[in-house]
Amino acid sequence: MSDRYSGKAIVFNKPLHAEVHEDVLFPEMDDNGVVLKTIYSGLSRGTELDLYSAQMHDRPPHSQWYPMLPGYMPLGEVIEVGSQVEHLQVGDIALSSNLAGGFDERYCPAWAGHTEYVVISEQSCGIGARRAVKVPEGVDLKAASIGVLPAIAYKGVSLKVQPQPGETVLVIGQGAIGNCAAQLCRAAGARVIVADLCENRLEQSRVSGIEETINTSEADLWEVVADLCDTGEPQKIIEVTGEPHLLEQCLLHAPNLGLVHAQGMYLEPIQIFIPETLFGRNLTFTGTVGESPEMVAHCFEMMVEGTLKLDHLVTEVFPVDEATEAYKWAYEHPEECVTLVFEW
Repeated sequence: MSDRYSGKAIVFNKPLHAEVHEDVLFPEMDDNGVVLKTIYSGLSRGTELDLYSAQMHDRPPHSQWYPMLPGYMPLGEVIEVGSQVEHLQVGDIALSSNLAGGFDERYCPAWAGHTEYVVISEQSCGIGARRAVKVPEGVDLKAASIGVLPAIAYKGVSLKVQPQPGETVLVIGQGAIGNCAAQLCRAAGARVIVADLCENRLEQSRVSGIEETINTSEADLWEVVADLCDTGEPQKIIEVTGEPHLLEQCLLHAPNLGLVHAQGMYLEPIQIFIPETLFGRNLTFTGTVGESPEMVAHCFEMMVEGTLKLDHLVTEVFPVDEATEAYKWAYEHPEECVTLVFEW
């Protein structure tokens, strides 16, 4: 087994600033681990930019600090495999996520996905190489590098929303996760209406095959929904923006016996008037976070089948050495950037 790996990593050294550090020390390899040489790593405009802007920093106290290793979607070639690993071999391409242990003690690992080498071991993630999912032949690697995002959407849609043919589902927020949630509901046979305040994201929704779109910067969301829907619709609402006031509005406007699913990252409290919502109209209120390797693998299968499309959600590809400019652009231009990928 090789010596401990070190190499480049993207680092947040203060709010609103990213840079690339050399010679960062990565976790130890073990018999249940695997090592990737990174090809691409995907940027999440949700959680990752919350960390970048310090909105999520130090919640709870002392849980995060600077300098920080961000990111959670590294994709690379397998260059080393532990003796107990059977589902991967050297030369495979795999996607990993959510690594948090065993890193260079100088850094806070905020899932540490933007690194030159990715050591997926029991020390780094608890479940070892099971965290790494093989990318099937025929899947575009840039699209696969954001493959955790549809799996996050799939968890909510499959476990909680459970859309049925003939139902109407409203998805609020058309970033990558919202777009994927809409695609998954449509694949299940539901009528899907999507809303966002950025026209570029609605255009990507239409590319995904979602025809009914609402630009909330130009029209009142709930007035348009009322015009588009009959009484009792939409039966299900998925809120993906992470904005507490929008989640509160969903609870106020959902029809009797409706379901509201919270899929965003909500960093502030929300108010729920239970007699009026959950009791008075018999609403179901659910939420999910994260995903599993099995869900990532399922989304890759859907990409192979053509029932899930991700390539159009990658707005730009940046060389990793341009990380400073890339984060600045992604943060300052939501009207342009759905998500981006770093090339290593």
